[in-house]
Amino acid sequence: MKLSIPPYVKKVMDVLLDQGFEAYVVGGAVRDMLLGRVPDDYDVVTNARPEEIKEAAAAAKIPVVSELGQNFGVVILRVDRHGVEVAAYRNETYGKEDVHRPAQVWYCDTLEEDLGRRDFTINALAVDQYGHITDCFNGLDDLRGGILRTVGNADQRFSEDALRMFRACRFVAQLGFVPDAGILPAIGHNLEKVRGLSLERVRTELNKLLMGTYAGEGMELMVKSGLAAESCRVRNKGKYETVPILPELGHLVGLPQNPQFHPYDVWKHTVVALDKGDRSLEVGWGILLHDVAKGLEGVRGINREGQPCDHGHEVVGASLARKILARLRLPRETVDRVAWLVQNHMHFGFISAQEDDKTWRWLRKEARSGHFRVNKEMAEAFKQLTAVCVADVAATNAGQNDVIHAQMYGKRLVKMAYLMPVHTSDLDFSGRDALALGASPRQLRDLMPVLLHRVQDRTLRNDPGELAEAARRWLKRQICVNGNE
Repeated sequence: MKLSIPPYVKKVMDVLLDQGFEAYVVGGAVRDMLLGRVPDDYDVVTNARPEEIKEAAAAAKIPVVSELGQNFGVVILRVDRHGVEVAAYRNETYGKEDVHRPAQVWYCDTLEEDLGRRDFTINALAVDQYGHITDCFNGLDDLRGGILRTVGNADQRFSEDALRMFRACRFVAQLGFVPDAGILPAIGHNLEKVRGLSLERVRTELNKLLMGTYAGEGMELMVKSGLAAESCRVRNKGKYETVPILPELGHLVGLPQNPQFHPYDVWKHTVVALDKGDRSLEVGWGILLHDVAKGLEGVRGINREGQPCDHGHEVVGASLARKILARLRLPRETVDRVAWLVQNHMHFGFISAQEDDKTWRWLRKEARSGHFRVNKEMAEAFKQLTAVCVADVAATNAGQNDVIHAQMYGKRLVKMAYLMPVHTSDLDFSGRDALALGASPRQLRDLMPVLLHRVQDRTLRNDPGELAEAARRWLKRQICVNGNE
C-alpha cells in the first residue's frame, strides 16, 4: 500500500534525505491517510539531531519557526505557509511530578525504537517519501480490524503517561474502534496517576471526545474504566488544586427510567443520545449533561403508576451543568450555552406539540431574557437545542416519525427565531434612519426600544417601511404630548 504525501511535507523530507539522513512521516497523519481522512498536520521523524535538522533547513533556505527544546528534540519548520514538526528519533521516561511530561528524553538511532515508544499501534506507523509504510507493531491489522491496542504492554504504556488513558477514550470516540481486552484493566491499575495530570490536558481530551462521531462509546469507556470519577489538578497561585473530572455521571449508571418512554437506564440513554449529536462542542456537553440531575434527592419521584419520574430535572441539571463546566474551566460562553441547553431541553418537547403562537411567546421570552446579545446568537442557540432534543428523542421509545417530527419542528423553530429580534440592531430600521425622520438623540433612546418591543410582540413587522411609519407616528405623539422640542 502506498500513500500520497503533500508536496510541502515531501520537501522537508527531501532536504533531510539529500543530507544523508532518514525521514518518515509518522503517527496520526499516517493513520488518518489510511482511513481516508485529511490529516490536521504531518509530523516527520529523522535520525538527524536538532542542530543537524536546523543546518539542513538553513542550507535549503527553509525558516525555523521554533524549537521545542533540546529535551524534546523537535524543530518546527515553515514550508509554503505550513508548519511541519521534525523530531529526532528519541525515547523517554516519565516522572512522578508530571505524569504526562517526559522527565528524561534521549536520542536513539532507529525508526523502530522511536515507534516503540508510542501509545497505540495505529499511531506507530511510518511512511517514507515514496509512500511505503513501515509497520513494526501490526498497526495495519488493528486498523483494518477496528481494534485499539497499545504498543506493547498496556499497563506499562499507561504507567509511563497517564494521559494515554484519556487518549484511548478519545480514539474510541473518534474512530469507533473497540478497545483491546487489556486496555480496560490497565486503566484500572493506573487510575491514581490521573491525579498528576493537568486540567488543561484532560479538558482538551474531553472536548475532542465529545465531538467524536462515536462520543457515546468513548464516554462509556471513560465512565466504565473509572476515569470520569477521578480528579486531575490545576496550578493556582503556585499551588496545585484538585479538580474532580466528572464524578456526577456515576449515579446515572443503572438508574431506572419509566419503561413507557425509555428502553434504557439514564446512563445508557445518555450514551445512545451522544452518538446521535451533531459533533459540536456545546451540543456534546449539552447531551452529556441533559439528564445529570435525574435520580437526585428532591428530583426523583414515583408517579401514579408506580414508575420513576424526575420532574424539574432540567432546572437542577442546568445548575449542575454550570457548576461542572465552571470547575473544568471551560469558557464562560460555553458554560452559559450548555446550561441553557440543559434547562430548555424539556421545553422543546412540550412546545413542539403546541400551536405556533406558544412558540412565538417562548421566542419572545428568550429574546428579552438577556441570554443573547443579537438575533443570530439566539437562532444559533435554538439550532443547538434542536440537535440536543432530536438526539434525546432518538434515544427513547419514540418511533422514527417522532424523531422526524422533532427535526421538522426544530427547523421551523430556528426559522422563527431568525424572525424574532433580540437587539435594536436586529431591526430593519436604524438609529440613523430615525434621525433622518427628525428624531433627536434623546428621543432615539426611547424610540428604538419601543419599535423593538412592538416587533417582538408581533404587532409590527420588521419591515423598513412599516418601522419608518411607526416611528413617524411615535414622533408626532411626542410633539402632541410634550410640545415642540
